[in-house]
Amino acid sequence: MKKIVTLVSALALSLALLLSGCATGSKNINVGTGGNTGTYYAYTNAVGTILQAETGLAFNVVSTGGSVANINGIDDGDYNMAIVQNDTMINAYNDLDKVNFKNGAVTSFSVLGEVYSEVVQIVVRGDLKDTVKTLADLKGLRVSVGDAGSGVYLNAKDLLAAYDIDIDKDIVQSNLSVGDSADTMKDGKLDAFFFTAGAPTTAITELATSMDIFILSLEDSVMDKFIADHKIDGKYEVYAKMPITHDQYDFIPEGESAYTIGVTATYIVSNDLDEDTVYNMTKALWENTDDIAAAHAVGKAMNIDNAIVTIGNVPVHPGAEKYYKEVGLIK
Repeated sequence: MKKIVTLVSALALSLALLLSGCATGSKNINVGTGGNTGTYYAYTNAVGTILQAETGLAFNVVSTGGSVANINGIDDGDYNMAIVQNDTMINAYNDLDKVNFKNGAVTSFSVLGEVYSEVVQIVVRGDLKDTVKTLADLKGLRVSVGDAGSGVYLNAKDLLAAYDIDIDKDIVQSNLSVGDSADTMKDGKLDAFFFTAGAPTTAITELATSMDIFILSLEDSVMDKFIADHKIDGKYEVYAKMPITHDQYDFIPEGESAYTIGVTATYIVSNDLDEDTVYNMTKALWENTDDIAAAHAVGKAMNIDNAIVTIGNVPVHPGAEKYYKEVGLIK
């Protein structure tokens, strides 16, 4: 009898440990972001800390290659949540990008919410200010265009093409993260780099403290054509003209702006996350925007009215939809 009791107790303990492990695992939210010196990573660390305190979920913020890696990571089950560019997201969902999403449409994710606008930042060495007036002047120079296949790379490729520059033939191309780009420029081995993110970006702010740099503006005619030509599937307009100002980078003179193309950064979640979990995450996100803004500068741009404006036909997760209905955003 004693042996039976001991065996039953051992089985009960094993079951309790197993259930405890499952419960703990279900509370872990792995979040794909971007390079660890970029805005995605820093901003999501701030968001994750606040959401964790509000929901009791454990947010594990992971540094990644960016939007493409994040969408593929959710599809592979590596991430439960990620932050991505809207253009990349809509292309993936509609099977419009055969290069980065080779297995067809990726539909394993849905939208939690658009959080801020990110801009294509084209950073150039200050000593080139008299010679680099437009993107056309980058021809033949040493230029980093982001990780191969990333949203940054795709933006750089398309904008350079507007100036008849072949990204593979007409520049000395590097595929560096924003942190590595800044370090390489500081070492005198890079003339310019692209980075698409919310401004200010830590790596660029820090670079400006050690050397003279400027942000290159795009011409109105180029931006207008780019926006018109890049409606996704001819239906979804995801780009807009946006300024980068002195308030974001103090190396831009007061009263002046660099004008560029912007796209929205959006949190997506795996369809496997349950409705209650995503509802709680969405509620915590939008009801703590002041704390998020205090923790990271781009949080000041968060506006719930823009949470699902430019998501194309990508569905809103049922948990997020429940919250948006409560606050009257979805009728």
